[in-house]
Amino acid sequence: MPQYYSDLLDTESFRLATISLDTDPLTEVQVLSVTLTTYKLSSATEIQYSTLSYTWGSPRPSHAEIDALCINQLDPVERCAQVSVMNQIYGKANRVIVWLGKPLPELEAGLNAAERIGTESVPHTLRMIENQFWAFNSDLSTMPDKYGMKSIDGEEALGLVTLFMSNWFARVWVIQEVSLTNDVVVLCNKKFTCFDCVGYTAAFLHYSGFFQATLDLVPKDRPGIYLRGDLYLFHAERIQLLREWCKGDKSQWNRTLETIDFEAGLNDKRGKSAEMVLLRFLFTLFGLQASDPRDVIYGLGGIMRHMAAKDGLSMPSEFEPDYDIDIRDLLLNVARKIIEATDSLVYINLVKCPSMRQTLELPSWVPDFPAVLFNTLSSAQFRSIGTINSSKHVPHSPNTRPFSIDGNILNVSGIRLGRVNKIGETYIETLQGQRAMSADVLLSMDETYPYTGQPSDEVFWRTLIWDTDFTNRPAKSIQLKDFQRAILEEIVHPLRVFHREAESPSAGETLVLKYLSGMSYLDDIAAKFPSSIFPSLNLVRSCLSFLPQEQVDLNDEEVQMLKQVISRHSMPPGSIMASTYINHRPILTDTGYLGLGFDSCKIGDEVWVVAGSPAPVVMRSTDDENEYFMVGEAYVHGAMQGEAVTDDAVWEKIQIV
Repeated sequence: MPQYYSDLLDTESFRLATISLDTDPLTEVQVLSVTLTTYKLSSATEIQYSTLSYTWGSPRPSHAEIDALCINQLDPVERCAQVSVMNQIYGKANRVIVWLGKPLPELEAGLNAAERIGTESVPHTLRMIENQFWAFNSDLSTMPDKYGMKSIDGEEALGLVTLFMSNWFARVWVIQEVSLTNDVVVLCNKKFTCFDCVGYTAAFLHYSGFFQATLDLVPKDRPGIYLRGDLYLFHAERIQLLREWCKGDKSQWNRTLETIDFEAGLNDKRGKSAEMVLLRFLFTLFGLQASDPRDVIYGLGGIMRHMAAKDGLSMPSEFEPDYDIDIRDLLLNVARKIIEATDSLVYINLVKCPSMRQTLELPSWVPDFPAVLFNTLSSAQFRSIGTINSSKHVPHSPNTRPFSIDGNILNVSGIRLGRVNKIGETYIETLQGQRAMSADVLLSMDETYPYTGQPSDEVFWRTLIWDTDFTNRPAKSIQLKDFQRAILEEIVHPLRVFHREAESPSAGETLVLKYLSGMSYLDDIAAKFPSSIFPSLNLVRSCLSFLPQEQVDLNDEEVQMLKQVISRHSMPPGSIMASTYINHRPILTDTGYLGLGFDSCKIGDEVWVVAGSPAPVVMRSTDDENEYFMVGEAYVHGAMQGEAVTDDAVWEKIQIV
C-alpha cells in the first residue's frame, strides 16, 4: 500500500479520502473511486468531513477520514505523527459515523430498541447514579409502572444482545473516535441512530439490573449468541461515561459523574495532572482490544490530550506515540511516571492475574492490559462505597516516600499478614460443581473470625463479594436467604446436567449419587455453621427429583427455602460474584486471615500490606532473600482499612521484581 502515499504526513497535516462512484470507460460499470488528498490541520474546520463513511448510495462525492486508509500504517514516522494529532482530526470532524457490521435484521431491531430506551431512560439512570443505588429488578414486566416505559420484548432483547455483541465496542481506538465529536451516529441499513442512545441504553440496563432479564429472553439455541462472554454492554456503558466526561458542562451528566469515583479516591488528595487523567482512563476502561499492544496506551492519547488541554496540562513525553519502543519499556515507563506523579502504589492494583499477563519479561508489579473483562478493587464505583486503604498511606505527605523504583525493581515496605496454607476453588470451578476445597477453608476457621469478631460463616460470604453490594461497604442489602438459595442452585445445576447428559436415567442416577457421596462436607458445615450459605446434603437431594426421596428429611427452614425463589427486587449474590469472585479463589493464611486472591494463588504464597498500595498484595518468594514476585491484589477481610497497621506492626523492606 505505500505506493499510494506520495507524501509523508507530519503533525500539522492529515489526509482525507474522497469517495465517489465513477463509471469504468471500458465496461461502463460503476466502480468505487477513492482519492487521497492531504490537507493542513489548521484548515480542518473548513473542509466538512466525517471520520468514517459507508454511505455508498449517493452519487455525490464525500470526504472521509478512515485511519486505516488515510494513514500509511507501514511508515512508523507517519503513524506516530498522526496518532499524536488524532484528537484534532476527530475533534474537528462534522460527524463520526459508526459502522457496527452487516445490517442484519437483529442489529436493526437492537438499534431501534436503543433509540427508544436511550431516549426515555436517561432521567431514571441519572437518578439511580445520583442516589448511589442500584435499583436492581429482574422483572421486565415492572418497567411500565416503575419507569413509564414499555417492557422489553423478545425481539428487542435479541436485537440488544446482537447490538452489544459487536466487537466494535471492545476496540481501544473507539474511545477517542466517539468522545471528541458532538455528532456521533450509528449507521445501519441507511438509517442513522444517535450513538448516545446506545450508550444510555447500556447504562440503564446495567444500573436497573434489567440486563440479566434481557439476556434471559434470548433463545439459548440462537447461533452466535454467547451470553456474557462476548457481550460488550459494560464496555458501551464505560465509553458513554467517558464521552459525557469529555462533553464537560454541555453534558446533562456533568453533576452526576461527580458521584462516581474514577480514580480510587486519589482525586481528593492530588491536583490535576496528565498522569491522573491516564490513571482515570485505565481504572474506568478494561478489556479493550488492540492489534498493537502499545495502542492500549497510545489509543487513549487523543482523548488524554483533549482533557489535558482543557485543564492547561502538558503531556509527558512517555505518553507520546513512539512505535520504535518495545511494549515492555513503554509499560514500565508509564508505570514509573504514574507512580511518581500520584505518590501512590494504587497503579500496581491494576496488575492482572499472572495467567492473563501477555508481556514477556515485564516486572511483576507493572500492569499490562489483556483484553479481559476484569474488575479491580479500585475500579470505577459509587463514591458511597468509599475507598480502601490497607496501609493507611497518605499521598504527598511530608513523610519520606515508603517506596522507590530502581530500574526493574520496586522497593517497598510491608507488613506480612501470613502465608497461604489453604485455597478454595475458582468461581468457574464452583459452577462446575466443585466446592470441597472451599468447604475445607471454611471448616478450618474458628467459629468467630479473630480480626473482626464476626461469625466466620458470615465472613466467608462477605469475602466472596469483597463485602460490597455495589452501593455500600460493608454490604447492607444482601439477603442471606438469597445467598443460600443462589449457592443451592449453583450446586444442584451441574448435578442435573450430569444426569441429563448420561447415557441413561439409571446411569445418570448412579453418577449423581457418586458425586453426592463425595459431598459429605456439606453436612459438616451444617453442623458447625448452621447459618452458612451452604445447604445440607439432604436439601440438595430434595432438589433432585430424579432421586428416591424417601430418605430425605428436611427441617422447617429447609422446607421454607424450597418454597422461596431469589428475590427479583434485590441485588442477587450471583451478579456480584460475577464481578468479584470470577478469576479469583478464596485463600486462608496460617494466621487466620481469609481473603480472595487471583486464580494463580497457591499454597505457600504470602499476603502483605504494602505501604502505598490501597489493597493488600499476594506475593511469591523468589530464590533471593527479601525478593518477591507479585501475584496481584487481594481482598482480605479485616485488613482493608488499615486494621493491620498498628503500633507494634513489623514493617519489612522487600523488593518486588
